[in-house]
Amino acid sequence: MADIKQEEGRFYLGESEMPDAEVTFRESDDIVIEHTMVVEDKQGSGIGTDLIDHVVAYAKEQGKKIVPVCTFAHEILSSDKKYEGVWEGPL
Repeated sequence: MADIKQEEGRFYLGESEMPDAEVTFRESDDIVIEHTMVVEDKQGSGIGTDLIDHVVAYAKEQGKKIVPVCTFAHEILSSDKKYEGVWEGPL
């Protein structure tokens, strides 16, 4: 897995100011994934899914559910049974 770093409200790969990839979220009772971005030359490498997996692990640690507002996050979470029970929303 890539060297993914964490800051409040996001996980990212690369430099903080100009990440190669990042997922942003906000926390309340749930973790709302707002946006996932992967630079063009790294798309298709699985980094986006790695980022979502980090949010899933974080949500489990916090005892929270994920609400995927981001369409990419929704696509990943709804595509595999391993994510059942950790996110909220229609398939």
